[in-house]
Amino acid sequence: MTEEVDKVPRNFLKALSDFSRKREIVFKEFDEIQDKYSKGEDIVEDLKRFRSKRPDIFTVIDDIFHKAVEVEDKLGRERVKEEEWEVMRAFKDRFSDLAEEIDLLVLGELGLGR
Repeated sequence: MTEEVDKVPRNFLKALSDFSRKREIVFKEFDEIQDKYSKGEDIVEDLKRFRSKRPDIFTVIDDIFHKAVEVEDKLGRERVKEEEWEVMRAFKDRFSDLAEEIDLLVLGELGLGR
């Protein structure tokens, strides 16, 4: 029973694989969002637009920042390609300034934020 609970959902692994394959596009889009953020512009609509286009990848990104320990623990038990690990780590390092904004968006839509 514990094995079943600890198993990483197949759709999450697929989304992680998609994220890795589309990393150039994703990083470019987030570079643009981060640029706006660094200028003090509101990026909520940009994040919503990204999530609307790539909901599965957005979920992976949110989990990278807000469930990192859980994700790394579970993925450590799966056969995740090293390349996918590297993409995930690189994204987290490069866009850590946006973690709070992503969290506020998600929490706000759950009725718990802003």
